Amino acid sequence: MVGRSARVLRWVLLTAVLTASCSPSRPSELAADDPVFAGLDRGVVQEVLASPAARSRVEGDDAETASARYQNMVRNFVACRSALAVYQEWIRVGVAPAFPRQPQPEHPSPVAGDMDRDIAQFVKEAASGDITVLREELTSDSGCGA
Repeated sequence: MVGRSARVLRWVLLTAVLTASCSPSRPSELAADDPVFAGLDRGVVQEVLASPAARSRVEGDDAETASARYQNMVRNFVACRSALAVYQEWIRVGVAPAFPRQPQPEHPSPVAGDMDRDIAQFVKEAASGDITVLREELTSDSGCGA
């Protein structure tokens, strides 16, 4: 009987180990070197991953959805900071500079098109000749001010 108990215990432990190692990682376990962030600024990735606000936005998401959302948040941070730099330069010199080229992830998330459209909108706003349009995007609750 002792042999059978030992075999059952080993089976239970093996099952637990395999289940744990095969389970998708929780979003909070993402690291800056995760492939989803390849091609993006590591410092910004670390900043987003450490942000309580970012974590709250992915709370309850499965790992794949959270990864995609984190990737877009990193891209959004970079785009908003670029938009702010354009705005500040525009105020300083009186002419809008070209919107900087944005980093592209090597492995775009399935919803990367959303962020691509947002970046295209920033480019359009910077080229519009109307600084108030860019200011509104920077300060609105649905834009960078969120």
